Amino acid sequence: MEIIGGYVDRLITVQMRPRVFPVRGRIHELYEAAREKLAVKSLTLLAAQKVIENVKDGDNVFVVTGTANRPYLPHGETDGPPGAASIARAVSLGLNANPIFVVGEGDVEGVKGCARAAGLGVEDYQSRNTTMIVPVPVDDETARRTCAELIDRYDPKAVFSIETLGPNSKGVHHTVLGFDLTEKLPKLHHVFDEANKRGILTIAGIDGGNELGSGSIEEAVRRLMPYGNVCQCPCQSGNACCTKADVVIPANTSNWALYGVSAMLALLLKKPDLLQDVDTEHRMLEACVAAGVVDGVTFRPIVVVDGVSDKANQSLVNLLHEIVHNGLIEEGLKRPI
Repeated sequence: MEIIGGYVDRLITVQMRPRVFPVRGRIHELYEAAREKLAVKSLTLLAAQKVIENVKDGDNVFVVTGTANRPYLPHGETDGPPGAASIARAVSLGLNANPIFVVGEGDVEGVKGCARAAGLGVEDYQSRNTTMIVPVPVDDETARRTCAELIDRYDPKAVFSIETLGPNSKGVHHTVLGFDLTEKLPKLHHVFDEANKRGILTIAGIDGGNELGSGSIEEAVRRLMPYGNVCQCPCQSGNACCTKADVVIPANTSNWALYGVSAMLALLLKKPDLLQDVDTEHRMLEACVAAGVVDGVTFRPIVVVDGVSDKANQSLVNLLHEIVHNGLIEEGLKRPI
C-alpha cells in the first residue's frame, strides 16, 4: 500500500502549470517538506487511513472550500469545488458518512452545482447521498461564532479543506502573489481552528502555501514560495498561512490532493468507483463554469483549473483509476470489464 500510495503522490505532484504561475517548480519541494514532517512514504495513504479510522457509518464530516471574492473571483475558482465534491462523494459512498459543505457565501452555487454533477443531492436537510451547504460570512467575529456553532451542532469526525485561503501570522489573508484579500474573503479558518482545538481530524489540500493546512509546513512555505516570507501588502509578513492540519497534501492543484485521497480510499475499501470517472470529472468542471466559477489563472469561466486543461484533469483521473485497478488486481480482485 505504501508503494501504491507513493505512485499516487508522485502523480498528483507532477508540475504542469503555466510558466507565469509563481508556484511552478515548487510543488514537489512543498510535498517533500510535508512528507518528511510526518515521516511517512505517502501522504494520500496516511490521509485515507486516518479517515477510515475516524469516520464511521452515519458520522458527519465537513468539507471546506472558499476563494470567492469580488471583483476578481465573485463565485470562486475551479480549484476547490471539484476536489470538495470528490472527497464528499468518496466518504458518502464509501463510508456512509454525511458530508456537509462549509463554504464562503460566494462559493455556494459553484459547490452546489459541482456536488450534484458528482452524483450527490444538495438540500437543506441530511439524508443518504444528500449533502448540505452552509455559508460562512466575511465578518471575522460572526464567522468565528458560526463555525463554533456548526461544530457543536454537527460534531464532525473529520474536516477537509481544499484551496481555502487562510491567514498568515498577523491574521492577513493573501493571494498567491502576496496581495491582501482579508476584507473580501470568508473567514473559514475558524472551522479548522475549532477542529484542531477539539482534536478533530483535519486534512488539507494546498498548492500555494496561502491555504488552510499550510501552517504545518510554514517554514518551508516561507523558504520556498516567492511571497511566502515577504508579501506585497503593508503587513510585510508573507502569505504563508499559519493554520495547521493533521495531514497537509501539496499538489499541482489543490483538487488533485483530494483526488489522491479519494483514490486511496477506493483502494483501501476495495471500491474503485469511489473516485469519480472521467465523464463525471468533466461534468463537475462544466457545472462550476455554469455557476460562474472561473479559472484561477485567467479569471475566465472556462473548463480549466489553474491553467491546466479539462483534458489534463480527466487524464489525471484516468491514471488514478489505473493505479487503483491495478493495485486491486495485486490484491487478487478481478478488474471490471
